[in-house]
Amino acid sequence: MREALHVARAGMAAGEAPIGCVVARGDGAIVARAFNEMNRTRCKIAHAEIVALQRLAGKVPIDADDLILVSTLEPCVMCTGAAMEAAVATIVFGLCAPPDSGTGRVAPPMSPESRTPCIVPDVLAGESRALFEQGLATNAGSPQAAYVEQLLASTEQR
Repeated sequence: MREALHVARAGMAAGEAPIGCVVARGDGAIVARAFNEMNRTRCKIAHAEIVALQRLAGKVPIDADDLILVSTLEPCVMCTGAAMEAAVATIVFGLCAPPDSGTGRVAPPMSPESRTPCIVPDVLAGESRALFEQGLATNAGSPQAAYVEQLLASTEQR
């Protein structure tokens, strides 16, 4: 998660939402890193998890079954589904995303090539939240500001 947070900071410095993702093998070796690239690419699906899974291509056997996807924010439905199709064994995330709740909305796959990953939430969630607060303070007028405001309001620490 610390590496995903580092990647998220790089994304924020590049003008993106502070969401970072790494994909590791079961032995912990990181094989792909990415941050959101929606602003740079003008592509709505350029989420950190999708970009990281694309960068994974050719770096692990196609039948790898021990992959761990680590994201600073709970993956949306699209990203959770993509992780399932990539046969990711475990999804670890920092800050929960109640507006989307992607990991809770995706049904188990029927395809034998897909799998339902183990979900591990709330890992260093406070640090991820702090990045969103920092990003909002410096990019209040950005296209993603409304989402970040909603995310922060829905995850206020009680």
